Amino acid sequence: MEKIFFNGCIRTLDDAGCVAEAVGIENGKIAFIGTNEEAQKIPSEEKTDLQGRLLLPGFVDTHLHMLHYAFVERSVKLFDCKSVEEALEAAHKRLEEHAGKPLTWLYCRGWNEEHFDEPRYPLKEELDALSKEIPIIMVRVCGHVAVCNTPGLERLKKIPQFAEIAKDVDFETGLLKENAVQFYSSVLEAPSQEEVESYIVYSAKKLNECGFTGVQSDDLASLPGKNWKRIMNAYKALDARGELNVRHYEQCLFERAEDAKAFIEEGYRTGQRGDHFTIGPMKLIQDGSLGARTAAMNESYEDSPGNTGIITFTQEELDDLFAFFDRYQMQAAVHCIGDRAMDMVIEAIAKSPYRKDNAKNRHGIVHCQITNPRILKEMKEHDILAYIQPVFVDLDMNTVEPAIGAHRMEGIYAWKSMLDLGIHASGGSDAPVDSFDAMENIYFAVTRKNIYGEPEEGWIPSERLSVDEAVKLFTKDAAYASYTEDENGTIEIGKNADFVILEKDIYKIDPNEIKTTKVDMTILGGRTVYERKCDINKISR
Repeated sequence: MEKIFFNGCIRTLDDAGCVAEAVGIENGKIAFIGTNEEAQKIPSEEKTDLQGRLLLPGFVDTHLHMLHYAFVERSVKLFDCKSVEEALEAAHKRLEEHAGKPLTWLYCRGWNEEHFDEPRYPLKEELDALSKEIPIIMVRVCGHVAVCNTPGLERLKKIPQFAEIAKDVDFETGLLKENAVQFYSSVLEAPSQEEVESYIVYSAKKLNECGFTGVQSDDLASLPGKNWKRIMNAYKALDARGELNVRHYEQCLFERAEDAKAFIEEGYRTGQRGDHFTIGPMKLIQDGSLGARTAAMNESYEDSPGNTGIITFTQEELDDLFAFFDRYQMQAAVHCIGDRAMDMVIEAIAKSPYRKDNAKNRHGIVHCQITNPRILKEMKEHDILAYIQPVFVDLDMNTVEPAIGAHRMEGIYAWKSMLDLGIHASGGSDAPVDSFDAMENIYFAVTRKNIYGEPEEGWIPSERLSVDEAVKLFTKDAAYASYTEDENGTIEIGKNADFVILEKDIYKIDPNEIKTTKVDMTILGGRTVYERKCDINKISR
């Protein structure tokens, strides 16, 4: 056998809940699971003493923006800013750094007015004071609201789709909403394929460091220029060269129905795959965000009377799209935060006349935040997946009730209720909206506390998950969402040897310690793609 890991706590997550001491690898697959005594009798090229450490199936983030994460990391990050002035200063500093080689545009991301000393949005005139020569955009943390300067607005007016997004542009304040934010990327120069590949490699490295061996990522519209074919080619090229260090399941986003249909009519289908790159579901965005008060609600926002948010597609358009997806054997995943958006998507899925004939009909709702008992019952009835983000506990717990009112708090962020009903729920981060740190995400799911350990009993404590349930969101349940439950997600003979080794047994420690637990090693197909400097003992023979 090529490799054996022994003397560990190996939680297989199989249906029987088996816990083993040793696991062996041959040709990238799991070839042995058993005891230390059995492992010692098997000849192996390399044996690794886990010294009691916990070994789990590799983690999978089922909704993030992997390419945009890398792009934001190289842009001006505003996530920690406490005021508009701090955000402006961060942008000014980047412009000064490039004074010798002037920039042609400046992209900034991450401000959140709810964390500002004076809660307000930046203004066009403030960005104009930074530069009237180059486009500057400051995108809110949620990605559904932004502010840009005059040069940015002037370029935006010239794109072919401007007539479609004009209603979401305020020329007085520079404020952009929803599709106007998405289409702003069209005014910026598209990176080369080589640059796109560098973004992918960077993100994969950071994901490996957090124990991830797989992602389900929304990337095709995530970079300037929105050149989705170049992005696909970059992934395929890395995959062909054996340089893609995560198993990637692409959530294919197109903002317009005609573009989504054209993609399918070109022959793309859910499940088409290379070694590590696979075409996943069509991705739709049906409403906005809670922070921007654009999530589609059945009742007005508590703090914004008369405002029920926005929808992207009418019911008739959604019905048509789901019938089309089912006819052409496509899975679909739809961004829905508000209850009205979810109602519309559930109705469209239920009405599709072709769903029963679609082999890829595991349709899902991404985020599923403002649910209620009726919505959850209907999701179970129509077998709709839930792509949830435990990290949103930290982001949203203090802002939800003021936005929607106490009377709508029953059944929101209802992850335990989902699992108890038998809804297939899987875990993600929505990075770069928030961190994809797996240990933090599991901590949030288990404790329902923020990163500082508050409140003591957790926010809506009835929705806390067990450690096992939280781990399965990022392993076994994630595999189901990508039709790979026969290949990944559990440690069983014949499956891919994708593992994460942790420094502590998170099943046994104080749940408050989970968030600081370190990943010691990440293994993809039997190959070590990340190793922390620690004293795991490898014995080569």
